[in-house]
Amino acid sequence: MATIETKPLDPSGTSPDATAMDNGKDRTGKTGPERKHGKSFVYMGLRDCEEALRKIDHHAKSMSREGFARALGHDAPKGRFLHKLDALEKFTLVQLDDENVRLTPLATDMLYAGSEAARTKARAIAFLAYPEFKRVFVECPKNQDHPRTYIEQFVSAKLQIVNEVDRFIKLFVESAHYAGLLEGEPNPAAQAFRLKPAMTPSGGGPEQPDAKTEAGDGYAIMPLEEVETYLESIGLGDYRERSEVSQRTAGTFRLAAGDGKVTVEIDRPVRIVIKAQDLVEDLPAIVKALKQQGFKA
Repeated sequence: MATIETKPLDPSGTSPDATAMDNGKDRTGKTGPERKHGKSFVYMGLRDCEEALRKIDHHAKSMSREGFARALGHDAPKGRFLHKLDALEKFTLVQLDDENVRLTPLATDMLYAGSEAARTKARAIAFLAYPEFKRVFVECPKNQDHPRTYIEQFVSAKLQIVNEVDRFIKLFVESAHYAGLLEGEPNPAAQAFRLKPAMTPSGGGPEQPDAKTEAGDGYAIMPLEEVETYLESIGLGDYRERSEVSQRTAGTFRLAAGDGKVTVEIDRPVRIVIKAQDLVEDLPAIVKALKQQGFKA
């Protein structure tokens, strides 16, 4: 394996290697997410992303790229500004066109929702929207200490981030804490981390480990890390940010025996509550999406 040179952090707290891909190219001239020493990752964590978004006017919810770059301390929309923009996109907090940067509905909830619980819930959704953070989060057991060494190995071997692993873990831990998904204070140098389940009770943020997530009607909130995959599987992935998914804690079953084996079929209804933006448009779109996946009314 090639020797990996350790470089000091720059005054902004960001590693030079974490920003090697200026204008979409690394120092070898290659494009895309693969760099010389492994895969790149987000330039900044969730808290810094939120602070950057506050530069955008909360009434217009939009800003020109050049104006946003200047607001973040850059002379022009290039170089490190593009890395910040990339991080905001990966957390699904901005939409981009040729000239403007627009807040997504998720970003609006994270910044301006009416309660701290709702804002924390939005942070948790944004945290899990970044695929690399989600993979580490899903890999780690919840409500128990998980050794740092295992996470380091997972990040290097599975995520192929072999350069600046410590920085990736730092961003992960600090962002998880900001999203309400980490027990205790964030300490990137700790030898173990304890994550919380990403539950989203109705009207609130991630639940505390000992809280009940079962509603009075027998439905339990589906963990956030499972919601996206489930909605995609039934054709409703576009409604992730507006959906609350729950499943009955009990159901019915059928048994069949034969050929030396027993087959068990479990029927546990799933309930999806989608916040409508326009009922006239949403209803037929939802019906069409479900029918395309083979569902019948």
